[in-house]
Amino acid sequence: MSIRPDAALSCSLGWAQEPVLAIVNADPSLAWHLLTVSKQRVHFLAFVLALTEPATPAALLRDAIRLPMREVLPRLGLPEIRGLRRVLGRIRGPVIDGNWYRQLADLISEPNTARVLFHEAEITPELLANLAALPIPMRTPVIAKAAGHLPGAASHILQWTEIVSGRVPNRSAKDIQETLGDSHSLTDLKGRLTKLLDALPALEGPPPKVVRNAIRVDPPSHIRQLGKHFMNCLESFVAAEIDGSNHIYHWRKGNEEAVCEISRSGNLGWFLDSALGPQNTELHEEVLARVASDFRTAGIHDIKIVETYDDFYHAIGHRDRGGVNDNGGFTARNRRRHLA
Repeated sequence: MSIRPDAALSCSLGWAQEPVLAIVNADPSLAWHLLTVSKQRVHFLAFVLALTEPATPAALLRDAIRLPMREVLPRLGLPEIRGLRRVLGRIRGPVIDGNWYRQLADLISEPNTARVLFHEAEITPELLANLAALPIPMRTPVIAKAAGHLPGAASHILQWTEIVSGRVPNRSAKDIQETLGDSHSLTDLKGRLTKLLDALPALEGPPPKVVRNAIRVDPPSHIRQLGKHFMNCLESFVAAEIDGSNHIYHWRKGNEEAVCEISRSGNLGWFLDSALGPQNTELHEEVLARVASDFRTAGIHDIKIVETYDDFYHAIGHRDRGGVNDNGGFTARNRRRHLA
């Protein structure tokens, strides 16, 4: 007897389908177990495969199909793990990439992080990535609820704490991170973030005139000329440049050039809001990386740090398809970044 998965089972197993069906076809007595498994068990099979690939013992996979999870975990070197079934049951949809199951094994083995996972109503790759990137003092249910499922949130939030620590006397980034991690509610978190921003001194002036390969373009007439050169409509940026909230830079290196918008975020600092080529074309990834690197040398970081902070402050938690993405794409949420 052999088993052929129906469409639903095939979709659920994803990349784990081939090894699972191979073991069931070799031992037909497992067929009924497979056809009646819960979603937790489907994810557990992928979990076992991910932790033992590329050569998962056949006996181990057979037992993963039919035995209680607690009897299989010691053979994975995870005898102390508690609550795995509950956490796996909160992964929606089909199996996720094997790397995320390995990440989950590391996270749930750390007691503080395990408590965070137990609090979450949904386990997503974004949550796992953020928890892994955050220092342990910031792995709390409050932080996870505020920004746990936002793509790249941990990296941006940690960069934000570095920026703030550089501008607030006698406060290290580690100290700020621990302060935020001590928040006992979303309201408390919001209050602590507000207090940190209130402690920032005023910015002393505009960003540098020259930032490596980029030159600030100040006179309105020059901004309009640059707009004609790039075939971009920069007219709308003239007023913002005059009142000092935004500045336009012309970046050139070799045959590559870009027009860059630098925006002020309160007293926090200046941020790279956009960098585009002629006719608002997006820059090649390597060129955009060089532009961003040049501005970072002057302490001008990507605007996505501020955008993620906004979501963090307002406890957005999840970001929908219309949000900012980590590839720098222009979406509904960051439409201000267009230079047109």
